[in-house]
Amino acid sequence: MPLRLLQHGDSEYPGLCAAWNAAIVHRPAYVAVAETAEQVAEAVDFAAQRGLRVRVQATGHGALRPATEDDLLLVTSGMDTVAINGDTALVGPGAKWKAVIDAAHPHGLAPLVGSTSDVGVVGYSLGGGLGFLARPFGLAAQAIVELQLVTADGEIRWVDDQRDPGLMAALRGFGPNLGVVTALRTRLFPAAQLYAGSMMWPADLARDVLLAYRDWVATVPRELTSAVGVLHVPDAPFVPPPMRGQSVARICLCHPGPDHSGMDELLAPLRALPGLVMDLTGPMPSNRIDEITADPTDPLPFMLRAEMLAGLSDEAIDYLAGISPRDAEPYLLWLVRHIGGAPQLDPGLAYAQGEFVAEAVSLAPGPDVAAAVQDFGGRFSAGLGAAATGYTPFNFAAGPDQIARAFTPEYGARLAETKRRLDPAGLFGGERTLTA
Repeated sequence: MPLRLLQHGDSEYPGLCAAWNAAIVHRPAYVAVAETAEQVAEAVDFAAQRGLRVRVQATGHGALRPATEDDLLLVTSGMDTVAINGDTALVGPGAKWKAVIDAAHPHGLAPLVGSTSDVGVVGYSLGGGLGFLARPFGLAAQAIVELQLVTADGEIRWVDDQRDPGLMAALRGFGPNLGVVTALRTRLFPAAQLYAGSMMWPADLARDVLLAYRDWVATVPRELTSAVGVLHVPDAPFVPPPMRGQSVARICLCHPGPDHSGMDELLAPLRALPGLVMDLTGPMPSNRIDEITADPTDPLPFMLRAEMLAGLSDEAIDYLAGISPRDAEPYLLWLVRHIGGAPQLDPGLAYAQGEFVAEAVSLAPGPDVAAAVQDFGGRFSAGLGAAATGYTPFNFAAGPDQIARAFTPEYGARLAETKRRLDPAGLFGGERTLTA
């Protein structure tokens, strides 16, 4: 089957260009629709011969800027195969985590999915991948066993820790900078039954919740991953009436077990915190992990800002509590995720440069709102004060200027050299390219 190439004016062009992040409107010179690794290699050669950059899109969750006439948009959403083999899953670049969860669950296994299973496996994993199983099992990047990669020379190669350990290490956290992944094998973990969910308080109690969380999270075992934040629930028909238009402070958590016998005692201090309006924590099968944060699955125009935090300082708590009232700042949610103690973190990654990841997600339906959200992002970073370490994880980067903050300077320099060696023309990475 020949590679399908489309341009402006072709009927399928707009639909193939659509990203999940509806704030991004792609207008590339060409859209290439690949169904095989060989077609991906053909698309890479086609782009290289015309001086175009290659932008890969499976789901479009991670796009930071639109593809332009300088780009070929390579659509891999049709390459969505999933095959379970022992304690691993071999997936195509178009596969979403939901398909992996559903395939792995009958085997008593679970992947290192993020807060929503609607995200693509490959892009999420290449950029690090912080989810609610991170503290016991690590990042999704560390779970990559092997992958098939099309490099700038059009070669299709398999990479793992034996065949090319240096390249494999770089691929764990460096995103799409070194080629197009056409298959990825990720490790699965024994987590068929979780103790997980969320607790909610009125948003005006955010300070009390933050202070209680700071004390509590210092006592939890490494098996438990959690987060604290504020969510402004939209006043929209798709939201159930009890929650519609509400603003809540919440603590989200997940323990993979297998022993959950101590969870009631562990959660007792949080359940005793005055004002608790909803406790949705309890045993659940791991194929319901999306319920922890209940992230939206329909496309939205959004913008993101994030910072690594050394801890939850008084200054950071004061700031977060101060922006918690509805309409205090233009955001949908802020969330502080606990990552401290997670195993296998490469010391060169931003993820290793702190105990928490603080993020703010905002809706940006138009240019005026986007400008206001951009301004808020600067205030968010500054407001966290000395607790911010100056690093932003790769998957949380808000724009091209933040990519260098995803790595320590020394590690970033090594990655930039690897980039120059494997992709001297800068074919890959798009808005997520790291340069020296």
